[in-house]
Amino acid sequence: MVSRKKDAPTDRKQCRGHMRESALSLHILRERDISGLVETFNFPWASLEVTQEKWKKYYAEQNANIRTVCIAKVQDESVGYGSLLNISEYPNFKDEGIPEIHDVWVSEKHRGTGIGKRLVQYLEGLAQQKNHKQIGIGVGLYKDYGRAQRLHVHLGYAPDGHGVTYKYQPIVPGDPYPIDDDLVIWFKKDLP
Repeated sequence: MVSRKKDAPTDRKQCRGHMRESALSLHILRERDISGLVETFNFPWASLEVTQEKWKKYYAEQNANIRTVCIAKVQDESVGYGSLLNISEYPNFKDEGIPEIHDVWVSEKHRGTGIGKRLVQYLEGLAQQKNHKQIGIGVGLYKDYGRAQRLHVHLGYAPDGHGVTYKYQPIVPGDPYPIDDDLVIWFKKDLP
């Protein structure tokens, strides 16, 4: 259920970079969602089989209480998703019992409309319901992650102070690393 904020636009169209709240719905992944998600989020860098396996894995992990997946829809179109990992693969979060917001994605044409923010807030709410006192997220370092970097700072996240990792391991100063999705800085936030 999406709550309506006092300052939300009233036009059905996008207004000043924000989606009308009633046009956006968020729900937990259901098995019947999988085929549509595979079709909608089959990216050029992954085969159809890899995409199908990803969504089957996410659903199985959700059933095993490893992750909870949230789907964002505008009208009946899936436009984004994100998940909450109860046990992060990032050692510092894992050791501290901090859940991780993971794999947040918003369709290109819907970026900048507030959907990413709503997904993150929804996942934060799930962590609060489980009585977590903090939440974390990893963010890539190259330009494609620029909006996410700004969003997380805007939402009150701060670097965790352990520097950058590559494939969840601390980087070694002076060693070369590819600038790809596995080169990440980690942020965390206190939850009320």
